[in-house]
Amino acid sequence: MTDAAPSRRALMAGGVGLAALAAQSAAAADLKTPPVGATSMARNGRFSGKVVLVTGATSGIGRATAKAFALEGAQVMFCGRREALGREVAAEITAAGGQAVYRRADVRVEADVSGLVAACVEAFGGLDIAFNNAGIAGRSGDMGPQFDWAVHNDIMATNLEGVVRCINHQAPALKARGGGSIINTASVLGYVGSGPVMSYALSKAGVLSLTRSAALQLASDNIRVNAVSPGPIDTPMMGGGAAQASGARTPAGRAGQPEEIAHAVMYLADSAASYVTGEDLRVDGGVRA
Repeated sequence: MTDAAPSRRALMAGGVGLAALAAQSAAAADLKTPPVGATSMARNGRFSGKVVLVTGATSGIGRATAKAFALEGAQVMFCGRREALGREVAAEITAAGGQAVYRRADVRVEADVSGLVAACVEAFGGLDIAFNNAGIAGRSGDMGPQFDWAVHNDIMATNLEGVVRCINHQAPALKARGGGSIINTASVLGYVGSGPVMSYALSKAGVLSLTRSAALQLASDNIRVNAVSPGPIDTPMMGGGAAQASGARTPAGRAGQPEEIAHAVMYLADSAASYVTGEDLRVDGGVRA
């Protein structure tokens, strides 16, 4: 009998949590409408005391996620190659009451990545969560004499090798804290072939494979490794109406918002996902359904 009361309390608490989630879901009119809160993150403090590192956070998904973690109480170190935008994001987070430090870093450069992780540990005392989001798009062209190897190599060096480089330096810092969580940005294009952006799709397929392999390697160090695969998201990378055009062809009938990816990343980083590793969370409006 002594175990019954705690169990009932746990069930009741779970019921309250489910009711809250149901209420939040009810706030959305339908799948075609971004839910209330998708563009204004909550301040529940669930990441208070945690140190988060975000790459590629000067715009789009990285920017939204860095801000979201900071508003939830985390100390955030983030990087990007565009210094003016980096300072802008840091100022925006500070003005909103969060704590964040920008450092210029290029994930293609070994010294930049090692310096970024070292600076994070020095500034905040360690590392608990890493979101490897830095990436570029581009067209290397059709196979044959016209194939642009420079574009292809740059995409692979950034999107895939950059993630390998980041994990390689993040893992010891996470292990020193007793474990943690790594989330990598993949893409729904990692599941399919793509003629126009073959190199990008290939790089993201590699991120999915890397995520599984790293999860196996790092599990004994209490480090979880997962990926998030966005569909068409309204970001500068998908500018010129591309996100809206692609989003219109999804079952949801719209492009996603960067904050909707941030929500998914935060779930994978949270203790709520404590038994989730080596997985990919597709946030794509039903593209892969």
